[in-house]
Amino acid sequence: MKKILFILFFFLTSFGMYSQNIGFQEIKSIKVDNLSDDQIKDFIDKATKDGYTLEQLEEQAPQSGMSPAEWRKLKGRIQSLTASEKREDYVSAASLTRNARREADHYSVEISDGTRIYGSSLFNTSNLTFEPNLRLPTPENYLLGPDDELIINVFGLSENNYRVAISPEGAIHISGIGLIHISGLTIAQAKKLITNKLSLLYDAINYDKTFVSVTLGNIRSIKVIVAGEAFRPGTYTLPSVSSVFNTLNACGGPNRNGSFRNVKVIRNDKTIAVVDIYDFLLTGEMKNNIQLQDQDVIKIEPYKKRIELKGEFKNTGYFEAKDGESFQDMINYAGGFTTNAYKDKIAVYRNTEKEKKVEDLAFSAFSSFTVNDGDVFEMYSLLDRFENRVRIRGAIFRPGTYALLKDMTLKHLIEKADGLREDAFLHRGTIIREKENKETEILSFNVNDVLSGKSEILLKKEDIVSIASAIEMQEVRQVSILGEVKTPGEYNYHENMTLQDLIFVAGGVKDDAELRNIEIYRLEIDPEVLKTGKQIAKQHTFTIDKNLDGLDFALVPHDHIIIRPLSGYTDIKKIVIEGEVLFPGNYILTSNQERISDVIKKAGGLNTYAYPEGAFMIRKIATTIAEEKVERNVVENIPDEYIDPGKYMKNEAIVGIRLEEIMKNPGSKWDLYLDDGDIISIPKELQTVQVTGKVLLPSLVRFDQYRSFKYYINHSGGFSPDALKRKSYVVYANGETQATRRVLFFNNYPDVKPGAKIYIPEKPQRERTRMSMGETIALTSSIVTVSALIVSLFRK
Repeated sequence: MKKILFILFFFLTSFGMYSQNIGFQEIKSIKVDNLSDDQIKDFIDKATKDGYTLEQLEEQAPQSGMSPAEWRKLKGRIQSLTASEKREDYVSAASLTRNARREADHYSVEISDGTRIYGSSLFNTSNLTFEPNLRLPTPENYLLGPDDELIINVFGLSENNYRVAISPEGAIHISGIGLIHISGLTIAQAKKLITNKLSLLYDAINYDKTFVSVTLGNIRSIKVIVAGEAFRPGTYTLPSVSSVFNTLNACGGPNRNGSFRNVKVIRNDKTIAVVDIYDFLLTGEMKNNIQLQDQDVIKIEPYKKRIELKGEFKNTGYFEAKDGESFQDMINYAGGFTTNAYKDKIAVYRNTEKEKKVEDLAFSAFSSFTVNDGDVFEMYSLLDRFENRVRIRGAIFRPGTYALLKDMTLKHLIEKADGLREDAFLHRGTIIREKENKETEILSFNVNDVLSGKSEILLKKEDIVSIASAIEMQEVRQVSILGEVKTPGEYNYHENMTLQDLIFVAGGVKDDAELRNIEIYRLEIDPEVLKTGKQIAKQHTFTIDKNLDGLDFALVPHDHIIIRPLSGYTDIKKIVIEGEVLFPGNYILTSNQERISDVIKKAGGLNTYAYPEGAFMIRKIATTIAEEKVERNVVENIPDEYIDPGKYMKNEAIVGIRLEEIMKNPGSKWDLYLDDGDIISIPKELQTVQVTGKVLLPSLVRFDQYRSFKYYINHSGGFSPDALKRKSYVVYANGETQATRRVLFFNNYPDVKPGAKIYIPEKPQRERTRMSMGETIALTSSIVTVSALIVSLFRK
């Protein structure tokens, strides 16, 4: 009865929130599915504090009136939360270890001069960890202990499942069997013992009809002490499957005085293993990396011998040596030499009782030379020079670097380079040679004499032979052709090149080419003529046909050819007429004398909607950038150095035309001649006037033929204070412009027509700052008063 009351007390106190909704007598009706994880955890904490195990609670649950189904749910919730908390503990421990290792990255064991100790980065980098893997199958030799959880599955003719934890006394409890002491046994031994016990409940086990599996569930934690020259000595709580390397990883490994070759594992005051970390670094084998037990001690001893490798080793820094190890062993730990290492001799700096000394260590003694504490080995690189190099370049088939053989001659080197190219300059070559004092000198030779054997030149190391190309030694030879060819420009001159050849290379002549008068200009090279200064070039004139038949005139370098266009030849000229004509569109000019009236007749004349007064013409004009800059009043601020007088820009300009006059009087001064690209635009009658610029409300105003300029200004709010009235102007629909005229002291504003645009400019800054009439009178009065006072003073 006391036990039942105790269980009920736990349920009532643990599930306070829930007990508010049910009475003491309703404990049998508790629904585990309605309980939160926090309520389950409270129950577990209270039961644990009072010494109850899960097995003991399981025995008492039926007596408290809880149904077996609800108990299984409660048990499953308890086991799930317990396992989760243990996993979180291990994850937290691993996270702390990783954080500590990140901090150690900033430390990275070094000697006072900043040189790293070989092996220190193994435990001080986040890229390589030795955290225990908790997802591996259970090792058969794993020793069980308190807090380990076993998962026991019975399967076959009978089926059952047990999750039991080892008590502090080293036993597990199985319902129907009782306590089984398994602490200190391996998994294999515990399985055998548990199977024998379960055979009392499941007789089919004895006949191999029912089977038993025993695996490790949640593992226990152990405490391991790290002592000696560790980076972070202390006591560490680790999973029970942890090894020596797991612990070294957690503590950051040896510090700057710690040994990487003598890490001891002490159990029950006895050294049971010694770990040499260099074995792992050299071969990847983790020798003596045993599984640890609770209260094991990892002792990192101080180092005894440490040497330094400098220079051309694959890994440099400080290396730890054991007694009897040679310099060759240190080379092995360093991974060997670099490609540029000078191996014949190495410098050894060794401490004596009073001072230091230097020894030269030959390659043959590497394996027999025993290292001492404090030794420094420095390996130098190969000299950046060659003992037997010669080079040849220029007009040969295989220029490059060659080995200098004994008694090697220049002819022999040319033959090794597969001989001279056809364009080789045979009258002279050079050799750049180093003298004994490393200064250079140049030696010249006749290439023909060397090849014929007339001259024999012995080569020396580092000689550089140069044989020039006759073509490359010549001046750049070109001819040019301008005018009516498809690709005018400059072309390379070739021997025996003719006028027809050059025209052919330039893509042939254009259709408008004048072939009866082809001009050729040739530089004068006669010294006597040039002295006079009267003639610097000669002109020749030739005739050919389009098939390039005719006299083959031989060209020489620097000839200039000009092919001019046929006189009067021009391309087809097109104009566009748009707007209110019967047939708007594109038209071809048949002569250079066609006028606006001629094209309007071709277009069928004006239709009934046409507004002749608004007609205008757009003409394309070509100007240079320099002219454009002047026209724009340097608005674009184009730097002078960027102005190319020969570069043209295509612009468009509106030409005001008087179409009514043109149609009444064809051929008059208003009837302009047309040009390629002209556009004639004839709008519909317009009914508005646009007012822009310095008015209060720029707008479109309905045209009224009985109204004047001021009417449209007033309908736009009137002039603004900064309006420059006397400079107002009107742009009419046909593009013509009329400005305001000044008559005495009055402004005579222009007439306004349909479609016109009134523009009111802004006053310049100096005019906006002029004094008002009142300010002028006041200033004048002040000046007069001051003048009167001055005159009065002089009179007195």
